[in-house]
Amino acid sequence: MPYKPTLSLEKSLHTIPASVAVQVLRDASPPDDKEDLAEGTVSQTGSMEGDLSALLTQAIVADFSATAVFRSIRTQEAHPDLILSGTIHRFYGQATIPSWLLIPGLGWAANALVSPAQTWQGEVDLEMTLATPAGRVLGAYRGRVAYQEIAGHDSRYWSMPLYPAHVRLNRAFTEAVGQIREQIVRDRELLLASLQR
Repeated sequence: MPYKPTLSLEKSLHTIPASVAVQVLRDASPPDDKEDLAEGTVSQTGSMEGDLSALLTQAIVADFSATAVFRSIRTQEAHPDLILSGTIHRFYGQATIPSWLLIPGLGWAANALVSPAQTWQGEVDLEMTLATPAGRVLGAYRGRVAYQEIAGHDSRYWSMPLYPAHVRLNRAFTEAVGQIREQIVRDRELLLASLQR
């Protein structure tokens, strides 16, 4: 099951009245993050249908637009007030699944005898910058979340063994971007003052 990065932030309490153009995030993450590290381990970012930089940028633009962080935010903005750019330092999820669980029918039969588990580990480390169109940096923001846990299956486990792990990585993505959004909102007055110049 391919992994798709998505965000689920709540609506922003304070909208910054600025139009923002978003540049595609630069991927500086280690190449190993996209590879299966061992037998039975699946790299979630290795199974994505598309480029990591483009998919994360799309998810952030869609969520910031839906939650009203700025008056408007787009990848194509003709005359923006601010430019949002950033770097992906780490973005990975590894799910270790017992290999026998992926054999059709066997997973269901095993449920009657034992409760199989997955091991999940991952990290999201993003850095974003807001600047004027002339290039003057107004603020740099960073969000980082790492996790490592053992999780049992739920009712979706049989048909989609990686689904709960994908949800867990998206929760880390949401938490990291939420940290960045909080920092941006704290800088609201500074950002507004820069628009008056």
